[in-house]
Amino acid sequence: MDWSLADRPLRLASGAAVIPTADGFLLVTPTEDFLTVDVEPERRQLVRALLAADVTPHTAVAWDADTARLLDALAGEGFLAEEPEGATGPVVLLGDGVLVEHLGHLLDAKRTTDIGGAAIVVACADWLPDSRWQRLDADFIAAGIPWHRGYAEGGRWYAGPLSVPHVGPSYADLRLRRLAASPFPDQLLAYWAWLDSGGRPAGTPDPSGAAVIAGLIAADVRAYLAGRPVPGERTQYGVDPANGTVRRHPVLPVPADLMVQAP
Repeated sequence: MDWSLADRPLRLASGAAVIPTADGFLLVTPTEDFLTVDVEPERRQLVRALLAADVTPHTAVAWDADTARLLDALAGEGFLAEEPEGATGPVVLLGDGVLVEHLGHLLDAKRTTDIGGAAIVVACADWLPDSRWQRLDADFIAAGIPWHRGYAEGGRWYAGPLSVPHVGPSYADLRLRRLAASPFPDQLLAYWAWLDSGGRPAGTPDPSGAAVIAGLIAADVRAYLAGRPVPGERTQYGVDPANGTVRRHPVLPVPADLMVQAP
């Protein structure tokens, strides 16, 4: 990373801390590693200003090669981050239920059926709407719109994976892989069809699981919009609030010649 070419202020990685010491600075990384940096007295004000984003490298009067190497090293340790230039546009929420309420706060987004101009869509449901999501999947692929999703099934909540058209796994990919992995694919299809027809399991989905799933979806959406690696890329999360577990299930696109209704 070449900070000497940066015109924007530097940015501390979220969770990082700078603590002045007698010889320079004690730096705490987001992963709770500690870095001790000795800085000559005459350069401490410059380094402090750079780390606080008060000045950019190009406008630093005392900019020098030693400071450049220091900032490169700190960036390599995950202490500094460039302000990314990612996708722009609103986040649109589709569906209803407790998950919509959580995501509305986390992503500053509103539920609407108008997806025009959306940078990404997040579909939410208390119970899996299989047929509707198959249609959405095809529509979003045709329109080139990425989408995320979250829903409950049984006593668990599920999220993702984030579907970026022609890049990541689609809902159709996830659906086929779930059927292929199930020892009871016909029964699973019958259950989904029952949910589509309006059938509902006893009780309501645990809202605490929805809160966890909302946080995981929000982290993926923010990373995608910022142009950063997506934490849950090609991954479906499963949250079981009764057992306090979060599981990650890898999901890969299904080769086109294997795209069939059931295994």
